[in-house]
Amino acid sequence: MTEPATLAALRSKLDESDRNVAFNALEIALTQLGDGATLVWKRQKNGLSGVIKTISAFRDDEGRVCRKVKYSITLGTFERSVTGSACRDKDGSWTLSS
Repeated sequence: MTEPATLAALRSKLDESDRNVAFNALEIALTQLGDGATLVWKRQKNGLSGVIKTISAFRDDEGRVCRKVKYSITLGTFERSVTGSACRDKDGSWTLSS
């Protein structure tokens, strides 16, 4: 029986350096890619990989620049896809919501 694909289950499989790589890839996609572009990344040490597709940019009710994004991540037989939005805060960091 396979483990259900939950974000908590994925987090339990990743160490801090894996999480850093995944979030850094997301930061690059959100900041540098245009709408419709795709970023693919892979860690050689454990086969962790991800695909990030930027869907569209918009401004929220607070006037922040936001991006709709689809993020798929794979580790072995575990795979998870999430579609959500990220908005850029005044300090330049991104706040995610799904």
